[in-house]
Amino acid sequence: MSVVKAEDVKKFVFSYLEDSFRDINVAEETIADDFDLMKMGIIDSMGLIELTSAIENHFNIELDFETMDANYITVMGPLCRYIEEQTRSGTE
Repeated sequence: MSVVKAEDVKKFVFSYLEDSFRDINVAEETIADDFDLMKMGIIDSMGLIELTSAIENHFNIELDFETMDANYITVMGPLCRYIEEQTRSGTE
């Protein structure tokens, strides 16, 4: 498994959910680390499952969210960094 950079995950998430971001007038460059996808109405619980699957398929990785704090799974910065950490630990 290769390392997936947090910034690449962020770009993919924005691209994948671009219509929803556009609906609330949020540009990619303005998305802060503490941007909560669920609280801002970008995704719901089913959307989280779909997003996770899309990330896994796009980057050809398998994610394990068992050790991630559930309060941060929909927060852009922590989510992207967690995915980077997951792929980094998979290459060691």
